[in-house]
Amino acid sequence: MWVESLFGRPKPVIGMVHLDCLPGFAGYDAASGLKGVIDHAKQDYENLVAGGIGGVIFCNENDKPYAKDMNKEAVAAMTAVVCSTVSNGPAIPYGIDMQWDPFASLAVAAATGAGFIRGIICGTFCGDLGFLTPDTAAIIKYRHDIGADSIKIMTNLMPEFSRSIDPRPASLVCQTVIKSSMADAICVSGVMAGQAAPYEQLKELKEAAEQFPVVANTGVNFDTVSRILEIADACIVATCLKENGAINGRIERDRVKKLIELSEREN
Repeated sequence: MWVESLFGRPKPVIGMVHLDCLPGFAGYDAASGLKGVIDHAKQDYENLVAGGIGGVIFCNENDKPYAKDMNKEAVAAMTAVVCSTVSNGPAIPYGIDMQWDPFASLAVAAATGAGFIRGIICGTFCGDLGFLTPDTAAIIKYRHDIGADSIKIMTNLMPEFSRSIDPRPASLVCQTVIKSSMADAICVSGVMAGQAAPYEQLKELKEAAEQFPVVANTGVNFDTVSRILEIADACIVATCLKENGAINGRIERDRVKKLIELSEREN
């Protein structure tokens, strides 16, 4: 499986580097500028690596309200932040997630040498951003056109803050997405960031996917990581690694070490 090959270990735990707000969005701190964004990203990245994390996703978590089409200045800034953060650090696999724009994620990934992206490349959803229907064919063609076929795509089957309007059972959607979309992994999420998908749903989707990689995308914590990795091929984690388990905190090295120890104890 490509997951074990890329991350160099079975059942990797992938940590999130949540960037401060980027230029072009209302929350951008012009006084601190891009240097402030880079400094915080480096701090989180270094603590994740030192804690033994299997991989990292750089995400524009604080670019709110989220946009379906990412602005050019944010794409440029994201590229600069990632390059500055990983340039002198140890080589661990990393990916890109520019919410909710997979084209932007692929562009930044190709420019920075990232191995994968996380996003939404298929389905139709209704939620906080209104209706969202990614153009799967255009996304896959774009990946090919920019010479990025080696970049893996993790697609969210049921993204948080929204609901699929597809009436089919989730297990059937999982199987047809695998066959039709050319995605490389399925992400399974809860209804909001920080909330896990029901364990039985994760198990059902992994059974439907068979050997295809399934990633637990939200709600992984000290109490659940071992059980989740009994089923999922990898997991993505953010909130529980931060100061006091608060979404707006900075990554704490000791919390990363604790989670990694728990994940490896049973898996």
